[in-house]
This record gives sequence, structure tokens and C-alpha cells, in this order.
Amino acid sequence: MVKQGHYAKASRQKKLRQLKQRHQVHADRTIDYAAVSEFLLVRYHLTQAKRQRPVMRKTMQRFMTQWLAEATANGALSWSVTTITKQTLQQFNRQLPWQGYALLQQELLAWQAFMVKEVPAVPLDERLQVTDLLTTATITTVISEQLAINTLLGMFGDNQAKLAQVTTAQVQQLQAGLVTATTIDWTKVASLVAPVTLSADTQAASMQTWVAQLNELTPNDFIS
Repeated sequence: MVKQGHYAKASRQKKLRQLKQRHQVHADRTIDYAAVSEFLLVRYHLTQAKRQRPVMRKTMQRFMTQWLAEATANGALSWSVTTITKQTLQQFNRQLPWQGYALLQQELLAWQAFMVKEVPAVPLDERLQVTDLLTTATITTVISEQLAINTLLGMFGDNQAKLAQVTTAQVQQLQAGLVTATTIDWTKVASLVAPVTLSADTQAASMQTWVAQLNELTPNDFIS
């Protein structure tokens, strides 16, 4: 009985040590909030890059980098996908050629599925959540709205006086003209949105290469 009692005590101590070790391992695997963006970018590359053609891969990498910068700017734990996507497109404005927006329209639902799965699994002490998800309709809306704004930016350039006079109704009217049925008419977009040109003195070579690859795409590349 003494041996049995000693064994039972030793067994309980062993289990307690194992539980403590498992808890410590879990604690060691958590990351700081500042590392969230890099964590998700690496996960995205590992799980999605192989199926994407190079120009799509580069576009999504840049989009996601900016998206995560917007999402984590204030330390929020709840991310509205629709709101942050709109903010991200506003940051890109005319710096992203229309072909980049066309690629985003093709890929955003697949990207969102990745985010829905991976964001809550990020090993933080307090877990993240994604809300206000995109639909096919909202993707068309947010992208066509930004393309309408980009068209006006291209028309008025740096003329702040004219830009200040632009009304929401004007943006909506132009936006409606870019949409046929329930999708964006990329032929119309290509005819209205001015091409993006970058100065070699102010942009990295990788940026120049990426924009050049985008500018090679035509509306026929986006006919489903």
C-alpha cells in the first residue's frame, strides 16, 4: 500500500508537470500584436502562392500588406473586412493601375476565405475576429466606386479647386457607367482610367516591374 500510495503521488506530480509544460509551450507560442501582419503574410504565401500566377501573387502581397497596416493601426481585435478593404483601396487610389483592381475583383473572395480561417487562429493572448464580410456585390461596389474616383483624379490631376467641387452624385453617376448588369465592364474602365506611370527615380525596381506587368494586361484578360 505504501508503494501504491507513493506511485499514485508520483503519477499525480508527473501529470502536473506535464500540464505545466504544455501551458508553458502554449505561452511560448503566442506572438505580440506587432507581429500579426508578418505572421499572416507568411501564412498567406505558404498556403496560396503556388496557385497564383506571378502578377496576381505580387498584387495580393501588396494589397494584403496595406490591408494589414490599416487593420492593425489602432490595435483593434475586431476587423471589418468591408471597411478596411475600402480604406485600403483609398490608399492605393491611382497608384494601382486599373488592371490591379481587376485582379483584386477575381481574388478577393478567395483571400477573404483565407482570412476567415487564419485570422482567428493567430496565436495572440486575445484572439482576433473578422466581421462585415465582403460579397460579390460589395466587391463590385467598392472597386467600381474607387475606379470612378480614380477617373476623376486622372481628369483633374492636382487641381484641388475642381476636385473640391466633385459631388457624391457625380461619383455615383460615373460609377454606374462602369458597371454592366452586376459586374464591372473592364473595357469601359480601360478607356476612362488613365494609365499609371511611375518615375524610375522615385520607385523601386520591383515596383516598376510589377506595374509594367499590370499594364500589359488588357480587358480581354478579364472576360469570364
